[in-house]
Amino acid sequence: MNAQTFPNPFKTELPANEPLIIMSRTFDAPLDLVWKVWTQARHVAQWWGPHEANRVVEYDVRTGGKWRVVSTMPDKSEITFFGTYLAVEPKSMIRNTFVVEGMFEEDPRYYEEHHFEERDGKTYYRSISNFPDFEMRNATVDTGMEWGANVSMVKFDEILEQLKAEG
Repeated sequence: MNAQTFPNPFKTELPANEPLIIMSRTFDAPLDLVWKVWTQARHVAQWWGPHEANRVVEYDVRTGGKWRVVSTMPDKSEITFFGTYLAVEPKSMIRNTFVVEGMFEEDPRYYEEHHFEERDGKTYYRSISNFPDFEMRNATVDTGMEWGANVSMVKFDEILEQLKAEG
């Protein structure tokens, strides 16, 4: 399944002059609800990645806080993602480091920024993944991360719909 087959796929940009991955999309939900699903561990465990299951070990969404998510793969192996929140502006922006255990160490030059903006009752989202070099950026793209991100957002949208229905 490629990104175009998803109902609301990310628009993905790979600038030729900077080692960035820029992804954007719109959520059909108000900012308060999107922020809740993005920042509460119980929701993150449901939408994180295209994995079999997730265990949120730590999710302290504040400047200086830490996060750690352990994902179980279909073969029952585990992969751990973690990092540090470098800056958090509630309902606006999150900047965090992003590490995959055993693949690379935490590096402040590799960070993600997540921007949220409400527009007419919907939430515009834009992420910028900043890499120290093109080699690391391209290797990340080659993992299929765009597909995985879109699978995550299908699950994210399902949670939003469920919460909207609950009122």
